[in-house]
Amino acid sequence: MPPSASAQPRRHSDTVVPFPAERRTAHVRHCAGELDGLQGEEARHYWMRVCRELAEELRKLGSSEHQARAAVFAFQDEVQQELSRLHQAGNG
Repeated sequence: MPPSASAQPRRHSDTVVPFPAERRTAHVRHCAGELDGLQGEEARHYWMRVCRELAEELRKLGSSEHQARAAVFAFQDEVQQELSRLHQAGNG
């Protein structure tokens, strides 16, 4: 171990790591169900609100702007996949 590494005291981080947004299965399914029943501007406004609220929640929990954006994108992907599953099940 380099001498400089052993000379520095270890600190515990106060950073809160939120549960990954894309793993919030109930929220993903809820949003997909809501979006499935909406069209046009109504769907767009709903989706923008959900994504903004999620990003704000993540920032309040200590996520950086970059981390929050990445988490929202991952959440969006999961909702899109859930919408695809809903439509496949309905056509199957």
